[in-house]
Amino acid sequence: MTVDEQVAAAFLADHPDEAARVLERANPVDAAAVLASLSPAYAAGVYRIMAPSPAAACAETLPDDVLVAIVDALSLDDAGVAMRGVRASRHEHILSRLGRERRDRLRTVLAWDEHTAGALADPLALALAEDMTVAEAQRQLRAIHQHLLFYLYVVRRDGTLVGVLDIPELMAARPKEALAAVMQQNPVRLDAHADLATVAVHPAWRDLDALPVVDSSGRLVGAIRHKSVRRMSWARGRPLVETLMGLSEVYWAGLSGMLATLNPQGTSRDRPVTRNGEG
Repeated sequence: MTVDEQVAAAFLADHPDEAARVLERANPVDAAAVLASLSPAYAAGVYRIMAPSPAAACAETLPDDVLVAIVDALSLDDAGVAMRGVRASRHEHILSRLGRERRDRLRTVLAWDEHTAGALADPLALALAEDMTVAEAQRQLRAIHQHLLFYLYVVRRDGTLVGVLDIPELMAARPKEALAAVMQQNPVRLDAHADLATVAVHPAWRDLDALPVVDSSGRLVGAIRHKSVRRMSWARGRPLVETLMGLSEVYWAGLSGMLATLNPQGTSRDRPVTRNGEG
């Protein structure tokens, strides 16, 4: 690796926000070449911050193996966004190369229209049947280690959402009680078809870190974390002037050197580009 490439790699690793803005300004082929040169974890860290249009253009030029590695390294909601930026004819090929659980979860996410609550919901949010005892639920919790959402959702056997418990409430409840007896009934929920703008301003976010998402029949689809909604709202509303903000000459020189090495015909600094990276 050349000195320029080392500087650029260090920049990408240490400053993913600024790196994302640089790659948004670059030609998609150049941007894809830079991402392909990084480890999947670093590439995913930069890719998830890129604005949707340039990210989609970049994804279209990434080799399959690189895109698979990046998608696998992203969180579920970010992976769903990345996959929506790839043409539909390529979806199944990419999904088929992921692990079974990851593949199934992404298929569930991709079944909903983009920028809806259903598309953002994590389908593996912890949900247990109302007739299960507290002791059984505690054993399930310990076995699968799903503390991420802080909540346990209670459903009927047909999947209809009927209640919620936070994890401390579950652990403090009497072991022989049924979940139906200790749950909070009729929890606030989001319609799976609700758009992102509606979800983002829901008043329940003042008190809750995650909200359940249900379909038109009231069956639980999954749950959305507030931080996912904030991140998606920010990405869609990022002002153009912020995307085009300047960077220090040191970092520009490092990244430009890397782009020049990867594309001897010239980098995106040598030609005008639109925000989508099209020259």
